[in-house]
This record gives sequence, C-alpha cells and structure tokens, in this order.
Amino acid sequence: MTGADVELVDGEQLMINEGEFAYRQVTQHMVDGDRIATTAFGPSSADQDMPSYSRSDEVSPQESRDWHTQNAKSPSLGVWGLTVGEVIESGRHVVDDSQRPLGDARKRAPGHCFVDFRRLSKPQKRELRAQLYFHATARGELATMATPADGELFV
Repeated sequence: MTGADVELVDGEQLMINEGEFAYRQVTQHMVDGDRIATTAFGPSSADQDMPSYSRSDEVSPQESRDWHTQNAKSPSLGVWGLTVGEVIESGRHVVDDSQRPLGDARKRAPGHCFVDFRRLSKPQKRELRAQLYFHATARGELATMATPADGELFV
C-alpha cells in the first residue's frame, strides 16, 4: 500500500494534519460479542471502499455520535478515533469529502471524511482494517454519552 495511488474527485481533499482525529461510529453490526470487530474500521459493502468518519477539526466526538444516532439507520454505541498520522503510517490516506456534491435525498455528517480503501485488494483491505483496529483500540473508546431519543432529556 502506497500513498502514490490516491486519486481525488471534485470536492475531496487530503487531510494532512497528522494530529487531527477521524472519529468512527461503532454500531451493533460492528461488535462481535463484547468486542469491536476489526471490520469496524473498514468499509461495508455500501461504502464503496470509503468508510465514513468525521473530522475532529469540525466536530467533537459527542457531536459526531449525536448526528449519527439521529440520522443513520443504526445508533452509535460509541466513538473510536484514529489520527491522520496513524492512517498514513498504515499506508493510506484520510480524505475530506465534505464539499463533494450529494444526491437530493442524501445527508452527510458534519466534517465527513473517509479512510481511502479504494483500489486495494481483499488481503490489503484486511491488513489495513487490522492496523487501524490496533491503533484505535490501543487508544480506547473516546468519552461520549448515549444520545437521547427525540423528546427525551436524559437517557
């Protein structure tokens, strides 16, 4: 995996601040028993090799969790973070696509970005997911609280 194969489209830009975090929402399908699955840090079949994260320069872990829970199909169970530097160290890039045009019915999280898995083979994807998993789990879950449902003040 090398950095030379990144190809950006209109509305995408590389994130270069190695200390900036990319926040990943962990949902029920990303959990295996009482542990996060390594697949949590890579793309699902719907992601087109661009798994969603949120930029720490734009939102807090709590804000990213709240937005996800209020707008996605599955609520966030917690937030885990990777630094841009950790992703680069793992041989890939984080891409801010917050200015990329969207279809009419689609929503994008504030500060949306993705780890670029495009053009990787299946073994390369597994290797990258594992590396990102180890970085994120070494740090641990980021402090957030469950998002109250509409009309609730407290969970």
